[in-house]
Amino acid sequence: MNEITLFLFLVLFIYPYVIYPGLLFFSVRLFRRTELATSEPEAYPSAAMVICALNEEKVIDQKLENCLKSEYPGRLRIIVVSDGSTDRTATVARSYVPSGIEMIEQKKRRGKIANLNEVIPQLKEDIVILSDANVMYRADAVKRLAARFQDPSVGCVSGKVVLTDSATELDGPTGQYYALEWFLQEASSMFYSMAGADGAMYAVRRDLFRPCPNDTIIEDFVIPMGIIRQGKRVVHESEAVGWERGPATMREEFRRKVRIAAGVAQGLVRGNVCPPLTAPLRFWFIFLSHKLLRWLSPFVGLAVLCCALLAIHERGAQLVLGGIAILLMLGLGQLVTKWGNPVVSAPFYFLMGQVALGWGLLKGLLGQQTVLWAKENR
Repeated sequence: MNEITLFLFLVLFIYPYVIYPGLLFFSVRLFRRTELATSEPEAYPSAAMVICALNEEKVIDQKLENCLKSEYPGRLRIIVVSDGSTDRTATVARSYVPSGIEMIEQKKRRGKIANLNEVIPQLKEDIVILSDANVMYRADAVKRLAARFQDPSVGCVSGKVVLTDSATELDGPTGQYYALEWFLQEASSMFYSMAGADGAMYAVRRDLFRPCPNDTIIEDFVIPMGIIRQGKRVVHESEAVGWERGPATMREEFRRKVRIAAGVAQGLVRGNVCPPLTAPLRFWFIFLSHKLLRWLSPFVGLAVLCCALLAIHERGAQLVLGGIAILLMLGLGQLVTKWGNPVVSAPFYFLMGQVALGWGLLKGLLGQQTVLWAKENR
């Protein structure tokens, strides 16, 4: 009986990382949606880009120059919200007002979602692009995002943000992780819809935006899920490319993952990261496989370990414990040697992610993660 329980927990643990990508690949081949063409539309919708910035004086000048070079054929309005910045962010942004950039200066820091809740309902544009201040867009990125809205079933479009200048020990594993994520996002879009979006670059139909609580930690999941609740889809556009500086240290990456996991726990408690019961079965398959079971994986992993220890005299349990020991030794090897070979870096990154996910979920459940998180000095 213990071996059967162990086997079931083991399958649940590896399912979102190994089994699900294969199932999704074959599901897309068998049941792929018929997508509308995303060729050049006759007229592009009016669009507004909202950039919430906190102490971004090192990059805000480059960001606004990047925005002004956007090759968008329609009307593109650019709005910068300085969220209580204490450096020269507001001063630099204000110098671009003569070039058509709009500037909103909040004297007190409130958090990204509080600003979006205030600004977006006042806009008149058809499409709203939400961008981080440190993400530089390829010149045609906004055009690529907007083109996907020709399909009336699409309510949100997520771009492809490539990390640059990450810490050396993170280059390999983060590259492998994002390659898998982009595949899953693209395949999910073709099968039905993504669950969530890349907060650094995504666009929504303005009339589908629904305000979130001002303490929402992961608005880039809650806002897209609100759009799915209205019967629309979230899709990935691989040609809408941007670049963002990656984590400079392992500590920075760990804190980022903890914050995201805490936001997940917050959303699960509130129910605003879960699909409606009326969502298509295709989307429930994506949500349960790509999100929920992955979020629960640290606790499923602990269950695997406990079951294996309880059945330690069984051959199957010994093999599982041996596999866990090898994984831990490889991860420890990377921690000690800082060797960038995937043989040790991939296990370390995976284990670090599991610890961060588990710790973040606990923080979120206990309400210990603030929306005003500590910003890295990049």
